[in-house]
Amino acid sequence: MDADSLVHAVEELLQRRLEALERFVLCQSWLKRTYAQMAHESSYGPEYVKQIGSKLWSEISVAMNETVSKKNIHLVFTPYFQNLSSNQQPSSVQTGSLTAVSKSSDSSSEVLAANDYGDFTVPSGPVPLNSSLYIQRLPLETIAFHELEQPGCLLKIKAPRRMGKSSLLNRLLAHSSTRGHRTVKLNLQEVDEACFASLDKFLRWFCANLSGQLGLPSQVDALWDDDMGSKVNCKLYIERCVLANLTAPLVLGIDELNRIFEYAAIANDFLPMVRVWYEQSKDDSLWQKLRLVLVHGTDFYVPLKINQSPFNVGLSIVLPSFTLAQLHELAHQYGLTSLTQGQGPWHLKALHHLTNGHPYLASLVFYALQQPQTSLAEILETAATPIGIYRQHLQRYLATLQSDPELADVYSKVVNAEEGVRLDAIAAYRLESFGLIRFENDLFKPACELYRLYFQNQLAASTS
Repeated sequence: MDADSLVHAVEELLQRRLEALERFVLCQSWLKRTYAQMAHESSYGPEYVKQIGSKLWSEISVAMNETVSKKNIHLVFTPYFQNLSSNQQPSSVQTGSLTAVSKSSDSSSEVLAANDYGDFTVPSGPVPLNSSLYIQRLPLETIAFHELEQPGCLLKIKAPRRMGKSSLLNRLLAHSSTRGHRTVKLNLQEVDEACFASLDKFLRWFCANLSGQLGLPSQVDALWDDDMGSKVNCKLYIERCVLANLTAPLVLGIDELNRIFEYAAIANDFLPMVRVWYEQSKDDSLWQKLRLVLVHGTDFYVPLKINQSPFNVGLSIVLPSFTLAQLHELAHQYGLTSLTQGQGPWHLKALHHLTNGHPYLASLVFYALQQPQTSLAEILETAATPIGIYRQHLQRYLATLQSDPELADVYSKVVNAEEGVRLDAIAAYRLESFGLIRFENDLFKPACELYRLYFQNQLAASTS
């Protein structure tokens, strides 16, 4: 049971020759050397050696359908060698509770042809209501639809960027319309900067847009009383000029609520006001007409009193990433039969491991596979590099981090930590709002393997 045998076993498992540095890292890991020791014995920097190791563990993990790391390499491969010594080596090698799924010799070069379902557009923005590419996340969506049937409800949808929040909101509003409800969607990204100059300006915008979308005349200037205060004016306006003029329930969706978090003074007044609306609906038939849907990417990091925050009342739904089964369904909708048959599910597993099932990242790959002579193996090989399919997506994040060295330093610690790190509230809020981190077991980790691999390299390069 030596390092050379391990190299042979891994090459058989991955159905490819390991590069010289990959073999070096694998053998040194088997000998329980640290990355720093490996770097000292080679001509490469420690971060680059660690990156090569991380990519190798990821590839082996996908092939074996089990987490493989530098720490558990002996535990994983010792049963494998025992099987070899006993001449027990079936096509899917059993390693204890693990199953090593081998690739066919030509799978890495398999070309995924364009489908026959017609043209698809570049994934961007909400998925259209009539699109077959929308993948439901059950039972959460069923729960959300049911909640909107309740008078005076408050529904909150939380997820990082490009996870499908707006797509779900659009479907909730469309469903409510079919039930005879009135619907309004206010996207706070559309609000002019000037409207955030004060709470009064923002609430005037809020009321005027609410009236306008309902086809009601705006009476903001006529009814606004400076002596009453902005919050009271807003509440009375909604009562007298909106709810009193509606015979059906009103479903109000506020998208991109995160925008208001940037203006703490406004958020500290607006969010408790929303809580008051919800509580008033408990015994006020007029306010029971209002059903609120708040869509946001992260929690408000400025503490509110427990009896003022809208985030600890109503129903909260955290929109998850796609499961492997949901990726399979999406590939089917794209007509990519090469990913749903034969060796295809293995490729999907590799994509899921890289993106953690992120809907946008997966959709971008499926869209690219519509092009002739494009294979998933090729896409995955360069995915975490500056020339890969995600280059624009990743470069935007990199530019944001480089413009804030302190935040970049925090995220560098996240992507280089083996077990996750603890973050202060503001740093966590900012990184989570970008969709760059996820919370797991009381620690923050990179949102997906793609981000970890890319930013380990790029942030190290930017600080060197």
